[in-house]
Amino acid sequence: MGINLQRPIVKALGLEMINGSTRLLGIPKDKIQVVISLPDIKNFNEQLDDAISFFKNRAETFVITMSSIDECEEIIKEFELKDSLISREYKEFSKTFSIKDEKNQLKKSLMIIDTNCQITHKEIL
Repeated sequence: MGINLQRPIVKALGLEMINGSTRLLGIPKDKIQVVISLPDIKNFNEQLDDAISFFKNRAETFVITMSSIDECEEIIKEFELKDSLISREYKEFSKTFSIKDEKNQLKKSLMIIDTNCQITHKEIL
């Protein structure tokens, strides 16, 4: 698959995950990148968990939230998630990808980035 000049190329962005590790978004990878922004992590549900599990061999998933570390840790424990899945770097993320409302708050969204770092799907939910 080649580069499609009609699609935007993602600016590389380092995201600090709640476990303290840094994951890179928007760099060429073997898997597609799926980015889910949830202003409130408590909106994470079984359907999202099932989808992340189902596509884990084909997609690298990032969840961006404005929620507190404690709330994130509750969801990690409840759904038995990897602690490198969730990031609170919502300010930089929402600015870079224009996923914020008029009050500069993170909006709920889904974005899919292909292996060439191009956005193939971006939806504000």
